[in-house]
Amino acid sequence: MVLESISGFYCKLIEVGTEKYTQKMEVEHIKLWNKSFLSLSLLFFAISVYDFIYISSLISYCFFLLSILFFYTIFTDLKFNALAQTFTYLLLSFIFFYISSHIGLGSGIYFYYIPLILSLPVFFKISRNKKAIVLICFFLFFMMFLDIKTNSVKHPVNDMIFFESLLGSIGLVFWLVCFIIRKQAISIKYYKKRVGIWKREAEIDIDKLKEVIDMAVQNSSHFFPKFKELYPYFCERLIEIQPNVVASEQEFCAYIKLGFTTKEIAKFTNSSIRSIEGKKYRIRRKYNINEKVDIYVWAANL
Repeated sequence: MVLESISGFYCKLIEVGTEKYTQKMEVEHIKLWNKSFLSLSLLFFAISVYDFIYISSLISYCFFLLSILFFYTIFTDLKFNALAQTFTYLLLSFIFFYISSHIGLGSGIYFYYIPLILSLPVFFKISRNKKAIVLICFFLFFMMFLDIKTNSVKHPVNDMIFFESLLGSIGLVFWLVCFIIRKQAISIKYYKKRVGIWKREAEIDIDKLKEVIDMAVQNSSHFFPKFKELYPYFCERLIEIQPNVVASEQEFCAYIKLGFTTKEIAKFTNSSIRSIEGKKYRIRRKYNINEKVDIYVWAANL
């Protein structure tokens, strides 16, 4: 019972935030982020416990607070917010500097600067977040410079803290490498699937596509069955994402997939424009399509 409860809690934790997305790759990326931040939180928590038991210094309190911070990010969108990410990097670099300045360079706390620098291109898109990366790099090197300057007075070397710092930084680098590999694996898997779909779409018989479009224009009862023959994967994805989708909603999505405008769909189905707009709104709600996402782009990428 206990193991089942823990397993159930873990599954719910990993699923946090996935309900906002419809694309399978996005959902898998969210799950990966949640798993990664949970493991990062546990790593920091383990360091804080180790330090509290064997060393009992201010490091334990710092790492304990960091573990809570990273656990909290699972329940929020902070992990995708550039401003929050920048603040987290600055906070981490300041914490490492603060600890190191109090217990000396012999503690090996400076090892933690390595995973901080290496992780920058992973958490920030270089083309979009150049200013944030420059700011963080400047702050990191400034902290490192201050670290060396403020440690001109020799502190007693603590082998236990040095060992902890070394293992902790290695653990963070290992976490980073695992995260990159798994993220790339998800992207490759998704793009292979997309290439397969694009290939099938490229091989679609133009005459059959014209036939399906003519059936849609004439509001033929044979339109949707023929559409499903032409785009079987599209209907499969609709059901996969939302199992309780009904046939009429699938047929409406078929019109969207073929690129018909609201006016055209209203004309072909003998409906009012307001009625079609209402159907679009219900589809958006049912599939959790963000307001900023064009519904035609969503259908094309499904």
